[in-house]
Amino acid sequence: MKVNVFIALFVSAFCLLPSAFAFEGRLTAALTRGGQVTPLLYTAGTNFLRVEVTASDRPNPVDLVDLQSGEMTLLFPNNRSFVRFTPALENASETSPPFPMMPALPASPGIGPTNLPGRPALPQRPTASGMPAMPMMPPPMMEKMELTATGAQTNLLGYACAQYELKQRGETMELWATAQLFPFQPYVQNQPHRFGPRRIEEQWGGLLAEKGLFPLLAVLKFDHGAERYRFAVTAITPEKLKPEDAAKLFQPPPEYQELQPLPF
Repeated sequence: MKVNVFIALFVSAFCLLPSAFAFEGRLTAALTRGGQVTPLLYTAGTNFLRVEVTASDRPNPVDLVDLQSGEMTLLFPNNRSFVRFTPALENASETSPPFPMMPALPASPGIGPTNLPGRPALPQRPTASGMPAMPMMPPPMMEKMELTATGAQTNLLGYACAQYELKQRGETMELWATAQLFPFQPYVQNQPHRFGPRRIEEQWGGLLAEKGLFPLLAVLKFDHGAERYRFAVTAITPEKLKPEDAAKLFQPPPEYQELQPLPF
């Protein structure tokens, strides 16, 4: 009898532990950048996620994310519209796309080694003085970032967290993340562009999401010590959402008009 009671208590305690695949509820966080604090609310359902700004100073967009397909819907309360799109994977843009080689220009005397036989010449920009301009060079390759586990562990807000680091061009981001919630989704204000260099705070979210992690604390500092970016979770409230509430939270209102996504 005592053995059966012990097993029942053990199973009940285990079921109360947070689960990476069954978490439902709300999570509040604060994003601090440039001295400005943005309060955020995450509402997680079984297959959907809602991310919104709780400040009422302006009509901020609301993010709706399909956790199965990755499709994102941005709601714009200011004009009652929405747009659907699928964000590119973060690591797909870690390097710039190949720069297409332009066909060689007609041979001109005195141009130099760029017109060697069999070698296409780089395009030249015309100048008012008639002197040959510097050739247009391909854009620099973006620095690849890797999420590195330090081996340190701690407990934040009742969730087991492991420490990770990201480094890029004289900056280091320290993260404490857990696998007991859901894959991280940064708050998105506008449909993101996929080209051009991106800073570390624009890439770290995708690197965590790929590993199914959610950060409870992330601090970005210059290597000399000055902090310029912080994401911190302030409260986590597990809660089973009612079906009627989920339908309203995770779908655009019927009066909203759908817009076409921007071309990438």
